[in-house]
Amino acid sequence: MAMNVKTLLISAVYKKALRLSAESNQKYNKGYTMNLVNVDCESVSKAWEVTHQIWSIPLQLITIIVLLCRLLGVSAWAGVGILFFSLLLLIMVVPIFMRKAAPWFMRLGDRRLKTIREVLDGIRVVKINGWEDHFLAKLQGIRSEQLRWLRQFNTGVACFVIVGQVTNTLMPLAAFSLFGRENMGIVPSARVFPALALFGMLVDPLIALPQLLSSFVIATTSWGRIYAFLLADEKTTFNDIVTDGVMDISRYAITITGGAFSWPSTETSAPGPVPAPAKQEKIDDDLDSIDLEKGKVSRKWEEELCGPLPFLRNVNIAIRRGSLTAIVGHVGSGKSSLLSAIIGEMMRVSGEVNCNGTIAYCAQQPWIQTTTIQDNILFGRSLNLQQLQKAIQTTSFDTDLEGFPRGLATQMSEKGNNLSGGQKARLSLSRAVYSDADIYLFDDILAALDPRVGRNVFNNCIRKGLRGKTRLLVTHQLQYLNQVDHIIVVSEGNIVEQGTFEELVGRNGELTRLLSDVQSFSEGSEDSRKDDKRKSMVAQKKVAEEKETNDKLIVDEERNTGAMGATTWWAYLKATGGASMAVMLFVEIVMLQGSVVILGQWLSWWTENKFHEKSGAWIGIYDGIGFASILLLIVMNVSILMSTIRASRTFHSKALLGVLRAPMWWFEGQPIGRIMNRFSKDIEAIDQRLMPQLFQLIGGAGTLLSTVIIVGYSTPIMLAFMFPIAVVYWFVLRFYRKSLRELKRLESTQRGPLQARISETLDGIPTIMAYKREDDFANAVGSLLDTSNKPTFLRMHAEIWVTLRMEILSSAVVFALVMLLHTKVVGDSTQFALSLTYASTLTYLLNMLLKSAANVEAEMNSVERLMNYTENLPREPAAHLGSDPSKEAWPMRGEIVLRDINAAYPSRPDKLVLRSVNLTFRPGETIFIVGRTGSGKSTLLSLLLRMIDPCAGTVKIDGRDITSVGLSTLRQAMEVIPQDPFIFSGTIRSALDFEGKRDEKALWQALELVGLKQFVSSQESKLDTVVEDNGSNYSVGQRQLLCLAAAILRNPKILLLDEATASIDAGADVFIQQAMRRSCPNATILSVMHRLSDRILEECDRVLVMEQGVPVEFASPRELLARPNSMFAKLMAAARNSP
Repeated sequence: MAMNVKTLLISAVYKKALRLSAESNQKYNKGYTMNLVNVDCESVSKAWEVTHQIWSIPLQLITIIVLLCRLLGVSAWAGVGILFFSLLLLIMVVPIFMRKAAPWFMRLGDRRLKTIREVLDGIRVVKINGWEDHFLAKLQGIRSEQLRWLRQFNTGVACFVIVGQVTNTLMPLAAFSLFGRENMGIVPSARVFPALALFGMLVDPLIALPQLLSSFVIATTSWGRIYAFLLADEKTTFNDIVTDGVMDISRYAITITGGAFSWPSTETSAPGPVPAPAKQEKIDDDLDSIDLEKGKVSRKWEEELCGPLPFLRNVNIAIRRGSLTAIVGHVGSGKSSLLSAIIGEMMRVSGEVNCNGTIAYCAQQPWIQTTTIQDNILFGRSLNLQQLQKAIQTTSFDTDLEGFPRGLATQMSEKGNNLSGGQKARLSLSRAVYSDADIYLFDDILAALDPRVGRNVFNNCIRKGLRGKTRLLVTHQLQYLNQVDHIIVVSEGNIVEQGTFEELVGRNGELTRLLSDVQSFSEGSEDSRKDDKRKSMVAQKKVAEEKETNDKLIVDEERNTGAMGATTWWAYLKATGGASMAVMLFVEIVMLQGSVVILGQWLSWWTENKFHEKSGAWIGIYDGIGFASILLLIVMNVSILMSTIRASRTFHSKALLGVLRAPMWWFEGQPIGRIMNRFSKDIEAIDQRLMPQLFQLIGGAGTLLSTVIIVGYSTPIMLAFMFPIAVVYWFVLRFYRKSLRELKRLESTQRGPLQARISETLDGIPTIMAYKREDDFANAVGSLLDTSNKPTFLRMHAEIWVTLRMEILSSAVVFALVMLLHTKVVGDSTQFALSLTYASTLTYLLNMLLKSAANVEAEMNSVERLMNYTENLPREPAAHLGSDPSKEAWPMRGEIVLRDINAAYPSRPDKLVLRSVNLTFRPGETIFIVGRTGSGKSTLLSLLLRMIDPCAGTVKIDGRDITSVGLSTLRQAMEVIPQDPFIFSGTIRSALDFEGKRDEKALWQALELVGLKQFVSSQESKLDTVVEDNGSNYSVGQRQLLCLAAAILRNPKILLLDEATASIDAGADVFIQQAMRRSCPNATILSVMHRLSDRILEECDRVLVMEQGVPVEFASPRELLARPNSMFAKLMAAARNSP
């Protein structure tokens, strides 16, 4: 039942995540959703496993109490009274601390996982900026605060255990003391030892009760979170939106009448796990007050929030069936938002929308699954070879496929990182064409394409191949506007004009102003189809080489086999405090069990009045020994509590450090879901599941030791009977441990693909919903759930198997004891009664110890998996060196010298991607780097950042070898603007000034330089306007402008731009290039160019032309143009001739 509950909950959470509205998506981020799947669903299922104890524990307690009263009379109520007081304490007092701690612990866990997920999503940006230390400190601050609440929660668990153990000692202590006083010190063995055995039977329910209560406290909190998530608002589907019948919709594919749409205007953090509103508000208020910069968590930037994107207002459009419509406008005008409104991603404030037909959607940043190219194109549909051929040919993707050794069967890496931006766009476009939809929505799909490929795609696919289909094309490629049927011009969230190209040009309005910004922008290319094919082959060279080495771009998850290694146990021991903690714990256990042995023996001597002492002496010494054992119990449990918290902190910190220090190539072979699984499921095991098992194992081992000593001392002959049974126990334990350990490992590895699929899906929900493939993805996750449940199912049956055999062995032990009672080998009856009393609990202790040992070893699998991240991951060179210069001292001029450079990717060191590179970039120069796709332009920038290291040669900046400085020091000495902008969540202020060192005036000046000042000043919170994960509440162009503003603000000596203006319009491109020259006049600028135009003659000092990893031309642009046969001259000629 528990497994079914977990499966149903995960399935329900996943299906709900696919349907969340824009506001709910903002409220329940990806990290929160993954935490629900990994932790909360598991917590609820764990509670289901012990639900039968709700009735069995009270029944056991009532039965034992009745029997005790019959044996000891009124004296039994002294022990029963302690039992009731303990239960009252356990049920009413201790859970108060746990109920308060659990929501905080989970909320901070959500924040921790959200931040880790965000770091992994933007790991390339983290690497190139040297921000590992910042995020390490931030995450450790969140983790420290989370562990503070974990300590409080585990203190409650420890109190449960301590109260249970103390109660087990105090009950017979109180009952026998009162019984002795009432009977003048006489305590007959015929009553005492049966009563002692009954008190021993209370151990099981008293141990189980804390686990039961803690499970239900956690499960209640988790259920509250799941319940709130499942009740969240869902997006409006197309079937839910209808028109009033005024317009003849049969002629139109899409109509919007009086539409107003918005992104969520306020950010609401994910709700606390307890559904009570008053309590949740208190938690939110308290959490707001925590200061992250002091190692805690901050939400100050979440206090006043407004939607950064403007509303789409007064939207009235009617798109005719079969027409081609272009949507144009400046960056951030609302073009992409209009498409989002059509597919239901934006909140509809007012108006009516109607979509007549199926939809295919190509997002501005294509969503690529970690599967084969063919599966990405089919997208869950059945294979139609003719349709597939049409899809890859009309999108010019066939030339790319020829460059892959396995063609359509080529495996994609995480987010399609083994493809270029243009290849990802064409793969997304092939998916759309294959779907044979009625309506096609293209969000700036041409921006990432090479010029000839772009023309082919527009002509052969969008214009001709999809003729008769309804097509909406968001684009900055204004040269195609005279070939479309209808144009919609968007500005500041309003449709300012629409009509045919001739109509709008004749009006001399907004479109005319847009066209005036464009002179002759295009990307360089050769004119022949043959050369286009050659370029595609070059683009695939790196991937092809990698495929020769290893067909799997996604590395299989490691899985150890065999017994848990000694290194794993030693690593955990070191994390808990090392040898000193082990010695201290051993001494505490020996002293504790010694007091237990003496206590039992003293009771035996008391019953026979061996020393002829007065009753007061017997009672006083008995009570003294009992209270000494209680004190030792408390000390031992507190030691375990503190050591396990220390281990939790250590493993999280080391694993996080290992991941952040891993090189970039390692991340390319690791699904994010797999990494997240380590920091969610495995950390949760160490935080919550391992400690109770250790309590049980250590306590059970100590009790077993004292029991064996008492039995051996009182009746040595009984050891002869126990030895063969112990041998059988050992073999059963050995077999069960092996099975459980491997099943647990299998559970972990089988869970990886499930987590990866769910995590990947959360990034592609708009695409999935637009194509209406929710059921396909839900079914796929259902299949993965079934696969991951198989080892769980076997593990549960293994537990049933071992329980049955333990019960049989227990019966054998009892039978042996009864038979021994009728023999003549039994000496002192009192001693035998003592032995019988303790031996009767021996089977229970062995059962508990067996399961605890197996469960601890199974949970140690999480320690083993985290150890792989702490010790076995590849590491980058040191982030900082003692000889590193200060930021002010280096670089001073910005001179870059490359001598005799050969470089290769780590995956194929024998294949050079840069060859014989000898270049000198003078201080203050602006260098434009051009060349065909795959020519080595971006690789050259990666070399400067040491994302790859040279096989030979040296790179020097201001005369200093870049290998002689720390990696973070090197990367922070330069500013990098990548092609794909990534902004971490926070505010516009934090996006511009990551370290918080600049004054507000400087921030506004930077925004003005990139043309965002007016937009930001129009927001209610100005610079404190919220930025969501990856700046998802901004357009790609706006994100790029924010990145540029941040770079300008830092006034670098070296600025690297990797096609940084690819996502903005031509006018903005001119504006930004001029702004960079003005704001960074002394900086050395290396810019990989996306657009070529005549302005290159004025805006750069020299042009570097790359071809197959070799610098083939390097001179001023005018000098290169003067050479008719130069490659640069050919590229410029192609750009000028572009339509």
